[in-house]
Amino acid sequence: MGIVVAVRAPGLEACAKWKAVEPTSPPEGLPTGIYDMHQAPVHLQQNEDADAAFERIRARLFVYAIFPSRVMRNVICPGPAIERGTLIVQQVGIGPFRLESAVRVVEVWDRATDGQRDAGFRYVTLAGHPERGVASFAVHRDESGVVRLTLDARSQAGTLLTHLGRPIARPAQLAMTKAALKRLAAGPG
Repeated sequence: MGIVVAVRAPGLEACAKWKAVEPTSPPEGLPTGIYDMHQAPVHLQQNEDADAAFERIRARLFVYAIFPSRVMRNVICPGPAIERGTLIVQQVGIGPFRLESAVRVVEVWDRATDGQRDAGFRYVTLAGHPERGVASFAVHRDESGVVRLTLDARSQAGTLLTHLGRPIARPAQLAMTKAALKRLAAGPG
């Protein structure tokens, strides 16, 4: 399972440490496991139209400004923005120690068709991550101007320890995902 580190944000040394680590799952997902899909409408800010709201969320997704920094810190390798093949080193925890693990981006999209826009990315966990799985983060603007954020994931415990800790880890995982969704959909914060 990941690496426990003292409280500090991951830096470029973390990129080198995780660069050659193999994925735990195929990019298309797992045949078994827990499937989560969370969606929320994006709230328009003052003097913001649907296109501007879409661009605001798109920009935050592609620099991985998704999760509250009090819970998750990260570094994008090579950075500064997400593209296919990008490595994201994550540190999750509250208090003096954090669990470090990594994911690799396997798909990125940014397309416009028939008056709609879609942008997002999908990543797969790397060996050492407490979970095995695939997750995607996307923003969609439909032809009527409604902007919606979608976070979905298929995962299962990656180690015996995370399997045994699932009753505690699962509510924490859901709370973190809901916090991310709310943070992104609500506004600039």
